[in-house]
Amino acid sequence: MKRTILIAALAAAALLSAGAQDLASLLARNESLPRPPATEGEMKMIITNKAGQSRVREIKSYSKTEADGTDRQLLVFLSPADVRDTRFLTVDYEEGGKEDEQYIYIPALRKVRTIGTSGGDSKTGAFLGSDFTFADIGTLDRSDFDVKALGEDTIDGRRFVKVEFASKGPATIKKYGYGKVVRWIDAERATTRRSEFYDASGRLVKRLTIDGQRLVDGKYWQFESMEMENLQTGGKTAWVFVATKNLPSIDDAYFTLRYLERGR
Repeated sequence: MKRTILIAALAAAALLSAGAQDLASLLARNESLPRPPATEGEMKMIITNKAGQSRVREIKSYSKTEADGTDRQLLVFLSPADVRDTRFLTVDYEEGGKEDEQYIYIPALRKVRTIGTSGGDSKTGAFLGSDFTFADIGTLDRSDFDVKALGEDTIDGRRFVKVEFASKGPATIKKYGYGKVVRWIDAERATTRRSEFYDASGRLVKRLTIDGQRLVDGKYWQFESMEMENLQTGGKTAWVFVATKNLPSIDDAYFTLRYLERGR
């Protein structure tokens, strides 16, 4: 079972104290958190270097969740000029073992690049100069990891469970770029507050923090922002969700390679 980082606002699972059976149950609970049928939104991506200098990118987003759980999302970069009209399409399949799809259109190249599949660019590369990789924006397939609970923690008065996803081998590390990922999971809400990313040698390299959690329409957990801190470079990148509108449906044309190339 898989979960996308942007579309589902980076949800994970809650663990009670009864052991492995509870862990599996709560991971499944996370992976089945309700998602809107469709959304349209405005985002900002703020990239800040070690010296504190920031670049702001404005983005329009569209997403759709299909009946079988497949998520589709299109990001359209509006500004500044150096990234304007860049478009990024993801297709995240609910079915385990089925490879997700990522495509990016770069105006300067006037072509669509495939990310992560055979012959495509690596998912471990930086996403448009940010502190997120393509893999970070994609999904984490639980079958690629050995999963266990590390204990509990308290953040802002709420109880969290630390869950470790340890890569099963070199192929997983090559695919995601990490030796393991540790997530802080809200024990009641089944949502992620923090994630830490470790390289193949076990060194902590990045930390993700999610803020502004709120329940929308009585059933959808959404967030105001998420920030990835790069502990190697001293930089950080924040995604700020300026506005998100939940919709009953959306035009399928947004999620095609034709739209990715032409913007219409």
